[in-house]
Amino acid sequence: MAAMEKPLARRTGRREMGTCRMMVDVAPIPTCPICRFELNRNRSGYDCPNCERIFEDVAGMPDLRLGSDRYLDLAAERAKADRLCRIAATTDLEGVARAYYDMTEDVDPRRCRMFLRHILASETRGEILSRRIADQGRVLELGCGTGGLALALRKRSVDVVAIDIASRWLVVAERRLKDAGLDAGFHAANAEDIPWPDASFDTVVADSLIEHLDDPVRMLSEARRVLRPGGKLLLWSPNRLTLLADPHVRLWGVGLLPRGVAKAYVRLRRGGAWLPRTLTAEQACGLTRSVGFVSACVNPPEITQTDLRTASSDILPLMKIYRDVQRTHVGRFALRWFGPVWEVVARKAA
Repeated sequence: MAAMEKPLARRTGRREMGTCRMMVDVAPIPTCPICRFELNRNRSGYDCPNCERIFEDVAGMPDLRLGSDRYLDLAAERAKADRLCRIAATTDLEGVARAYYDMTEDVDPRRCRMFLRHILASETRGEILSRRIADQGRVLELGCGTGGLALALRKRSVDVVAIDIASRWLVVAERRLKDAGLDAGFHAANAEDIPWPDASFDTVVADSLIEHLDDPVRMLSEARRVLRPGGKLLLWSPNRLTLLADPHVRLWGVGLLPRGVAKAYVRLRRGGAWLPRTLTAEQACGLTRSVGFVSACVNPPEITQTDLRTASSDILPLMKIYRDVQRTHVGRFALRWFGPVWEVVARKAA
């Protein structure tokens, strides 16, 4: 495994694919997600000199996935990302987001409008989360979605590498950053098989990811592996015990029901909608400790005056209410365990 002891960063050129031109950035050298051997860059992607597996680029970005999400198989997902990439070259963030839902037949107009609002507003959430991350050091974001956090970090010139299992979302994320005149190291990859060597990052962050995974323990183990000694893990996720509506299926009290009953209830109210496996703050904290993280603690995400100044008008009233509740001792305790979102912070032992 001597190849894995080489310097962890180099300047990599990212090729053109169709009309979607990719930026040049500095990122750690990826490793094979199967055998952990350092990958070689070629004209169309990466190849592993050890196990001889080939990883072709998708939509101009490295594709190091071993599997796709539950909505599309890999071939269909790649085709959709390539098609969206060609559209992204001629439009802006809102245009490419609308194009995505135009080609997604199973999303009705009401849900489409809701999803578009969520995509366009994700920068506010990204700004809030980014203030929990130091300016120094290399950051890995797992499940970056449409790039709200990546944009906030790049505005501060933070060295961030962002992955997602859905390359179609990475096309939207890259368009978001290009609209701001920025770029980041986007890769299609699985959070359960992170394609970088041990001790590559100072911070690993994941927002609203853990509840979508079949094996969250494996993701947490991988996050610990790629963190440097003393590195920080930062997790945000919807709280299973929240008294508000579940953000995924828009139903009240789903998390308070037993899992089997909750699934049946969602099927009854929302048809074939899939119910993510949301966790309580205590469960999430326990999982991080179970894989060897230390100093794991639960906090309610804080809302600052800066956050209020930069918030969009549609969510500003709710943020003010949250901030006022957070200022009281009882309110802070309640938000820690029953608020809409929990935050878990943990460290890899030095």
